[in-house]
Amino acid sequence: MLGKLFGNSEKEKLLKAKQEFEEACNADKETREGRATQIRISLRCRAALDKTFIEGAEKTADHSEACMVALAAGEDKPKAPSPRAFQQIKSVNGEIWAYIPLDAAEEVFKIGAAYQLEEISAEQAIELAQAVADEISEQLRLDQPFEALGFLKEQLAEESEDGDEEE
Repeated sequence: MLGKLFGNSEKEKLLKAKQEFEEACNADKETREGRATQIRISLRCRAALDKTFIEGAEKTADHSEACMVALAAGEDKPKAPSPRAFQQIKSVNGEIWAYIPLDAAEEVFKIGAAYQLEEISAEQAIELAQAVADEISEQLRLDQPFEALGFLKEQLAEESEDGDEEE
């Protein structure tokens, strides 16, 4: 299936991303190399989780608009968007692929969609996404879970500060 979606070179990169995730899950925490692997992959997972949330929000907005256009034109609704287990992220070495398990990607995508549709607040989105990040961190056997949706937390803090200044 990956071969149909991506060329062989891309397919190899995706398989490598998944393999590195699995290696990090089994890395020896007692060695420096093992801890470094876990940290490196957890940073990738954090970025992939954040991008999946954003993708869920953006694709949901696009889908909602496409549904309205289809409804107005008397056409069938377009197929609902779906998440990917792989995200292309920026690293110090350029663009790389990051992997999170598909069930985690699906959950975070739904959280992004619910946030976009204003079914949940930013605080709820952060809390729900953090629960997913905690599960991934547990798979990676991290001592401390990585932080999910840090960008949204920062945005809330800035809005709170702006509100305090206006008062």
